[in-house]
Amino acid sequence: MTAKSADQDHSNIWKVVKVVPENNDINSLYLEGSDEKFTHRKAGQFASLMIMRPDGWSEAHSFSISCAPEDPLLHLTIKKVGAFTSAIPDLQSGTPVKCIGPLGVFCRDIELNPVIVMIAGGVGIAPFLSVLRHFRNIKAGNKVTLFWVNKTIDDAFSSDEIGGMTRDINLTAVYCLSREDDAQRYLQQRYPRVLYENGRLSGDIMKRRGVTEDAAYYLCGPSPMMEATLKELGSINVDQSAVQQEKFSW
Repeated sequence: MTAKSADQDHSNIWKVVKVVPENNDINSLYLEGSDEKFTHRKAGQFASLMIMRPDGWSEAHSFSISCAPEDPLLHLTIKKVGAFTSAIPDLQSGTPVKCIGPLGVFCRDIELNPVIVMIAGGVGIAPFLSVLRHFRNIKAGNKVTLFWVNKTIDDAFSSDEIGGMTRDINLTAVYCLSREDDAQRYLQQRYPRVLYENGRLSGDIMKRRGVTEDAAYYLCGPSPMMEATLKELGSINVDQSAVQQEKFSW
């Protein structure tokens, strides 16, 4: 949609409900609106957001939708890395924003795959949270392994929710912590299917955690992390061209 047509479409005007800090760098923006298109959104899609500035509407920035498709409020999970994203925490309840979408085909028909491997880097977890929350809501039976790469445990937000989902659906979550010396100390008896690894994600880790080449693979994160992960997948005979990717750029 062009900037002109967006200006003419009043359904694009949403209101901020709240901004919830997830950690020091990441916030979830909750919005309410009446755009009928969003009622038909699929898990894993994204939206383009514009905020009001003194000289008018900002340029559009795209962010993954992190809530389930059936949730009444829309929420976007956003990392602070520039002027636009750093302004998100200051948005007040009732502030109008423009939200265009839903956009993208990442994770389309993911529920049709009996065995799924999700690989996320940092805030690249957002589209997978949408899928997992949807799977929890519909009591999906898919076997899912989530690998989430972060620097430290403090970067891994929504960890209790993810832990709960390992009991609600057939989910195993593996946290790879690149700057932790002893990731095993975070193991909790109440979440036996939440596992921890020191360092970056490797083919050896994936193989040890039961990954097989016949699973459906989905990858989202910063470009260098995604490139490295594709090489690691190749080392365990996963067809890199079959890996669905959502390049998460800021």
